[in-house]
Amino acid sequence: MTILLAQSESADVIADEIGNILDNAPSTPAEALEVIVQKFESLWTGLLQSLPIIMIGLVVFLVLYVVARVVSRGFGHTLEKTNADPVVSRLLTRVVKTILVMIAALFALSTMGVAIGNVVTFLAVLGFAVGLAVQGILENFVAGVILLMRKPFRAGDQIITGDYEGTVDDVDFRVTALIGYDGTRQLIPNGQVYSNPLVNLTGGGKRRSTVTVGVDYRDDHDEAREVIRAALDGLEGVLEDPAPEVLLTELGDSSVNFEVRYWTEPSIRSVRHTQDRVLAAVKTAVEGAGMTIPWPIRTLVVDGPVDVGPSAD
Repeated sequence: MTILLAQSESADVIADEIGNILDNAPSTPAEALEVIVQKFESLWTGLLQSLPIIMIGLVVFLVLYVVARVVSRGFGHTLEKTNADPVVSRLLTRVVKTILVMIAALFALSTMGVAIGNVVTFLAVLGFAVGLAVQGILENFVAGVILLMRKPFRAGDQIITGDYEGTVDDVDFRVTALIGYDGTRQLIPNGQVYSNPLVNLTGGGKRRSTVTVGVDYRDDHDEAREVIRAALDGLEGVLEDPAPEVLLTELGDSSVNFEVRYWTEPSIRSVRHTQDRVLAAVKTAVEGAGMTIPWPIRTLVVDGPVDVGPSAD
C-alpha cells in the first residue's frame, strides 16, 4: 500500500512539472522567437564576461605547448647522444610530447576555472569507451611498445615477417614501416609483426649462403673440391672467418654435386653480389682445370632387340 502511494505521489509531481512547462511555453511564434533571442543574448553576455579568462587560458596553453615542444625536442636530442636506437628515440619523444601537451591543456583549463577533476573523470570514461571501440589500435600500440622493449630488430635491419621482407625504417604507435628491396614502403600493423614469426636477416652480423656445383662423374672429385675451394680464396665479399666449405652432398643423375658454403656481410645487396662473383669464379676455375659441368644426361636402356628400320643404303 505504501509503495502504491509513493508511486502515485511521484506521478503527481511529474504531472505538475509537465503542466508548468506547458503553461510557460510560448503560445505564439513571436513569443518563441523572443525566448530564443533572450537565450542567445544571455549566452553572448556570459561569453563576453568570460572572454578575458578564456584568452588567458589560451595564452597559457600556447606558452606551455611551446615549452612542451622544446622539452620533447631536447629529450630526443639527449637520446640521440646516448646512441639509443633511432626507432626507440622517435617513439619515446612522441610519447613525452603527447604527455606534456595533455598536461598543458589541463593546466590551461584549470586557469579558465574548469574543474579538472570532472575533466579527468570524463576523459577516463571517454578513454574506456574509445578503448572498447578501437581495440585493434590499442593492440598495435601495446605490440609496438613490446617490440621496442625487446628489440628483436633495429632501424636499418633487414627482416622477414609474415609475407613481408625489407629494411626496417621506423616503428610508431600503430605500424612498423619497412622499405622493400624494390623501394616500396610497406606499413605493417605492429600486432602482426609481434604475433607472426620474425626473421632478422642482418641481426647476426653475417650470413651464410649456399650454392650447388656439379662436376662430371669422369672428373677427379677430390681435385674438383680443391679447385672450387681455391676459387673462393680472396674473392671479394667472401669472409675468411668462418672459412668457406666445399662438401660433396649428392651423387646426382648427371653429376657429382658439391655444396659450396660461404659467409658474407648480412645485407641482401652483399649476399646477391657475392653470389654472382662466387658462381662466376667457380665456373671459370672448374672449366680452366679441364673439368666439365655437365648438361643433364639421361641414359636409356632398351630391353630386347630394336628394329630401327631399313638403312639409307
